[in-house]
Amino acid sequence: MLTLETHFPTIIGVSKNPKHHLLEKKLTNKCFKLEKKIKRGGQDWVARNTYTTLGTYNLCNDPDFTDINKFVTEQVITYCKAQNIDLNCLDTTPVDAWINIYRKHDFQEYHVHDHSMISASYYLQCNDSSAKIYFRHPVIDIMSPEITTYNNLNYQRISFKPQPGMILIFRSYLQHCVEQQKNDDLRICLSYNYRRKY
Repeated sequence: MLTLETHFPTIIGVSKNPKHHLLEKKLTNKCFKLEKKIKRGGQDWVARNTYTTLGTYNLCNDPDFTDINKFVTEQVITYCKAQNIDLNCLDTTPVDAWINIYRKHDFQEYHVHDHSMISASYYLQCNDSSAKIYFRHPVIDIMSPEITTYNNLNYQRISFKPQPGMILIFRSYLQHCVEQQKNDDLRICLSYNYRRKY
């Protein structure tokens, strides 16, 4: 009899901040203020219309974001402990954190977070119709089979619908993208990178 064993899983941590409602309005307004005075980052992105502070403003150094930064780091530590990742090898201070503001027609192409071990996406403002984030299977199949029914053993791509206060945590090598924002509502995401401690 054939037994199916699951090995080499792709693990994405999902959690929600119970105190998000206390932070959303204040920090959304702060993001708009930063957008007016901080130069747009992501100069090598294909999605150049999407406003980002990647490389131009680090949220780790902004005291207004302390509570969310602390929550994100706590969840990253929980993610590591669940997988028996030695926390002695992880720098639990994010190397960088930045804002991504998506307006109508904005998107983000598939990418990885170079020079990082663990990454996280925190959803500051969004709604039920906000653009989804997609993750791609980390193995490139050289001759892919036809699948009759998809499940968590054979997905090549999976998506998450963002929710206010939701955080997704994943290994930085995992390719991900954001589909095009289709409506006039705003989608604001905070992104984080954690590195190995050397």
